[in-house]
Amino acid sequence: MVECLATGGGIDYLLKIVTHDIESYQSLMDRWLADDIGIERYFTYIVTKPVKQAAGFPIDILLDAGAGDSAVRD
Repeated sequence: MVECLATGGGIDYLLKIVTHDIESYQSLMDRWLADDIGIERYFTYIVTKPVKQAAGFPIDILLDAGAGDSAVRD
């Protein structure tokens, strides 16, 4: 697992998982479901291509935007 985020709304958690292939992913999910760790249901979304990846967050821009009405720009 690469990342786990707690969310508000229709889902409780968002997991980012990297596996070698779809069979490895399905094997992982099958093990988690068999272990009965509280997963009631899950949805799978497969990344087809990266669109944008950031090296980090522009903290200075975000702090400036929070101090006034200026928009956050890429």
